[in-house]
Amino acid sequence: MSDTALPISCLSVDLEVRPGDGAIYAMAGVRAGGVPPVTFPGTAGTLPDALAALDQIGVGADALLGHNIIAYDLPHLRAVSPDLDLLRLPVIDTLRLSPLAHPANPYHHLVKHYQEGGLKRGHLNDPHLDSILALELLADQCEALSRAAPELLAAWHWLTTLDEGMAGFDLVFSHVRGAPRPPDQEGETAVLVCLDGRACSSSLRSALDDAETHPWPLAYALAWLSVAEGNSVMPPWVRHQFPETGRLVERLRDRACAESACEWCRERHDPRRELERWFGFEDFRPEPTDADGRPIQKEVVEAAMARENLLAVLPTGAGKSLCYQVPALSRYAKTGALTVVISPLVALMTDQVAGLERRGISAGVTVNGMLSMPERAEALDRVRLGDAGILLISPEQLRSVSVRRTLEQREIGAWVVDEAHCLSQWGHDFRPDYRYVGRFIRRRAGSDAPPPVWCLTATAKPDVTTDIVGYFRDTLGIELQVFDAGARRTNLEFVVVETGDDQKFDSVRQMLETELAEGTGGGAIVYCATRAGTEQMAEFLRAKGLTAAHFHAGLLPDTKRSVHEAFISGERQVIVATSAFGMGIDKPDVRVVVHADIPGSLENYLQEAGRAGRDQQSARCILLYTASDVERQFGLAARSRLQRHEIQATRPPMTRECGPRSHGSRRPCWSRGRRITSGCFPRRCGWPRSRRHRRCWPARRSACRAKGSCCASLKRFLRRHRIRAFRQTS
Repeated sequence: MSDTALPISCLSVDLEVRPGDGAIYAMAGVRAGGVPPVTFPGTAGTLPDALAALDQIGVGADALLGHNIIAYDLPHLRAVSPDLDLLRLPVIDTLRLSPLAHPANPYHHLVKHYQEGGLKRGHLNDPHLDSILALELLADQCEALSRAAPELLAAWHWLTTLDEGMAGFDLVFSHVRGAPRPPDQEGETAVLVCLDGRACSSSLRSALDDAETHPWPLAYALAWLSVAEGNSVMPPWVRHQFPETGRLVERLRDRACAESACEWCRERHDPRRELERWFGFEDFRPEPTDADGRPIQKEVVEAAMARENLLAVLPTGAGKSLCYQVPALSRYAKTGALTVVISPLVALMTDQVAGLERRGISAGVTVNGMLSMPERAEALDRVRLGDAGILLISPEQLRSVSVRRTLEQREIGAWVVDEAHCLSQWGHDFRPDYRYVGRFIRRRAGSDAPPPVWCLTATAKPDVTTDIVGYFRDTLGIELQVFDAGARRTNLEFVVVETGDDQKFDSVRQMLETELAEGTGGGAIVYCATRAGTEQMAEFLRAKGLTAAHFHAGLLPDTKRSVHEAFISGERQVIVATSAFGMGIDKPDVRVVVHADIPGSLENYLQEAGRAGRDQQSARCILLYTASDVERQFGLAARSRLQRHEIQATRPPMTRECGPRSHGSRRPCWSRGRRITSGCFPRRCGWPRSRRHRRCWPARRSACRAKGSCCASLKRFLRRHRIRAFRQTS
């Protein structure tokens, strides 16, 4: 690097330190202008020789340079050799400068925006290369800073030099600005100019009062505010090393004041204006209303924007998604925070993201098991780098290491539990992993207060509501404010029609032809109790000239996606499905929902019938009744229930221990026995001694990791395969 590329003469230093004892095992020092570098091991035989040579090439340098040198390299150098002359040089840390010089996405190509903000390089543990990269990075940073607004540069110059030992940053900003450090009054004025129109006016003075105690957090807050309202977020290391930065941004932009003269709060904390800003609607839905006649949707959004914890029960089609999308997008624009939505179905997540994209909002991202590895990696990168303001995942994804690491890189603005009835042990779609959500939120928050929690559902009986409220009270110590609009749908007509087994198919055809008369448009959903029933019904309707397709849990993922997209787009007017096509179907013009078989519960019926008339236009929900349907539901329920002898059959292997593994403490244990549908559980425990044994189980083998006991393995097998296999046989 030539001297003209970097006007400040710097000695760039990088160390590699052994984690255990803190010993320096590699080191390099580089100066521009053709000065021979110092490397250890390399040009210097021993560490003392390398330090002496480093001191020698530092003679005449203006500053000591490094990437994260203040927190990492300097303490180790002082510990090894506190008398080094180079330790008296002003220090410039390119890591500290990076969020100021390159706050916008895409960020600088040499700096990782995640993890600890390290340098991107082609080799690991190469101090010589890192020293060269630090010099290149400083040159790029000086060039980028020269393009910043003058008042922003003055504010940074003042703030970054308030602490002792920051003379190196004075060199950088004096060079970039062509002026000395501004006095206090000029620095404060520059900060106020930078915040004008971008933050609550009532909070400006308190931010200045904190400048002397938290100068760097305020400098980073100003840097992010200069690029706010886009897809940029503060680097994770800033939030970890300077946690006051996030709290400062929240206080400046996400806490509404009561002063009528504050234009920022009156504009950006008004739910109606935020609704119009993001979705173009002038007002919220007038119905349903609460006991005082106020629209529930508006009440929920107001509470969410005020950072309240809440549980909202709104009927299907009442705009439940907007209740979290408006506050989430508003908070993303104001603070860059991520809202995590826990959702039970891939179809529901996909519809939510597609709905946002149709309105030109690209801040929604979903991570689910239907994505390929490249698609999943791209989605996680979008979350890390700040392109996402809303992340939709299933509760099971919270156990994924990649998802957990990604969430660590972002500030969480709120947690949303969609279809919250799944969380309750009394809910009709109970999912065990929903009960893990509260523990995960608590663990991630640590000693801090957890972000707001918003629970949303369309069907929740009083005992389910009580269970949800109690769960979060016990796990997080929070109280959910309940907004209950009931499940009443005035635009739906419910009809029960008695028919016979031999007449059912013709009855469904006649109803569909009547409800979907030519020119009326819209779609129809026909629910059947079994997979075979959906296939037979769809084949019959196609033979009668209707564009029908079937949908159930046994289809391949690509087939499910294509059938779902064809129905949403209108290519297929009728879809025949099991209950797997319940939640997550956001097609507004479904004109009729026909239940060819009696559903398993009233809650299931309301959930499935609620797919009709989401556009608030009239729709019909028709339930066909035959006596044999009732017997079929009793049979399905009976086959899903475990018998005493089946539970007792698991006891011997649950208490048997496994032998030692060849590579560790205990070895995995495989269970074997007859096929699960035969009603017999394994009576023996041990290694499979032949390929025939390994094929005995339809689920193959189940590994045991519970301290050598088969208990956890068989419990998991019982839960995941035994019950599921019985349901599939229906």
